[in-house]
Amino acid sequence: MSSPLDNSLNRALSVRLSLQVSLSSLPVVEEWMDIHLDRWLEHVPMPPEMPDGHAVSYQAMIGSDLRRLVWGAWGNPRGFVPKMADYFRLCNMAKSDESILDQIGLAFEPQLVGSWVGVWGGKVVTGWHFWDPHDFAKLEPLFGTHEAKFQIKKWVTDNGVERFQRFAQSIGEDAFSEIELPVPGETIEDQVATMSGAFHHFTGAPLDASMMEILRSGAAPGLAIAVRIRGGQVVRFGGLAGGLTLAAARDLARAGGVKFDDGLERIVNTMSAEGISRVEYGRAGEHAGLDIFVEPTEPARKPAPGEPSPASQAN
Repeated sequence: MSSPLDNSLNRALSVRLSLQVSLSSLPVVEEWMDIHLDRWLEHVPMPPEMPDGHAVSYQAMIGSDLRRLVWGAWGNPRGFVPKMADYFRLCNMAKSDESILDQIGLAFEPQLVGSWVGVWGGKVVTGWHFWDPHDFAKLEPLFGTHEAKFQIKKWVTDNGVERFQRFAQSIGEDAFSEIELPVPGETIEDQVATMSGAFHHFTGAPLDASMMEILRSGAAPGLAIAVRIRGGQVVRFGGLAGGLTLAAARDLARAGGVKFDDGLERIVNTMSAEGISRVEYGRAGEHAGLDIFVEPTEPARKPAPGEPSPASQAN
């Protein structure tokens, strides 16, 4: 009979294998990038390195056009901080980036911290994040004074949002911050309307009516928005929704006028037996995109002839 530690080790190894196997299907990942992705993966704590009773959470994001990839992991700071310190040392983390991490870490003392690595635009980007909610009022003073801060503060105040639920920071050149905020509303209809209003506030245009209908009919309550800030400006804005099938995500992409690659379903099945966890429709200036989030597990089994694939059915 296998022990809990053996089970945790097997799960961690399955997750790592799922992530690595998926790379062969992603042309956005060039050969020289492999060493950077492997380096990040080697600095995610394994179960024996985590405190008793604490596990590592993983998330992968794939752009619906297969032109973006992000891997992330987080967990208890006692397991993550030592590995993150070694990882960022290998990344030649600048003193200015260290200062931001120290400042925000001391201000919030997060209970769920971790690192992430991404590939887009021919570059490898990396950084850190934390995933437990905190009061926005404590984060606001750390932003300094700029247009993006006032935009976020107005939306938060107008909608009665007091807490944020994720904060991420990249390191290196052209570093950015990203904050995720819950969308208020008693029903999914209320939340979709509020999210559309948020798109109008941050990007100048609400959601398309057909996108709102897809979200109302398929998304689960608990919508969120993500605001990315660079140089005091909002450079990207996204709306996040769980509860959608991959087929609904395809419809959402079509409604939003963004590409949905036919190979995405196979990649999702390679990474997880549970299908997608949530989707994000985002705008950055004149560009828009749809990102698919997966909680990696062991690969899905191959469906029998005539049987729908797990990715098509999963919520």
